[in-house]
Amino acid sequence: MTGDEVRALEQRFQTAVAGRDLSVLEELLAPEFTLTTGRAGAPVRTRAEYLELTAASYVIDGWEYEDLDVVPLGEAALVRARYRQRGSMDGADRTGVFLLTDVWASRAGRPQLVTRHSSALE
Repeated sequence: MTGDEVRALEQRFQTAVAGRDLSVLEELLAPEFTLTTGRAGAPVRTRAEYLELTAASYVIDGWEYEDLDVVPLGEAALVRARYRQRGSMDGADRTGVFLLTDVWASRAGRPQLVTRHSSALE
């Protein structure tokens, strides 16, 4: 995977999240996908939990990557990003700046997001 390919995947993924485009998310998320946030009550979410929340509860009103670095690793890539969003989940404000670490890997000849770690900046 090249850096440009992974940057495009990141944009496609976040656009799908904001648009609640589950068909794109189903394509891009690996079966073993996890989201780690460390939030009380749900520090790690599974793929199924993430898809359910995105479809029903997670609302993004605006987003942008302020910085995005890609480390290509052959058939995989590591992404380190600074991300800003305006949004909410179940009515609770989720507006802020976050540090993201994503791992993309080739699965059956196509890139998929294997894991994401998100830390909110205070």
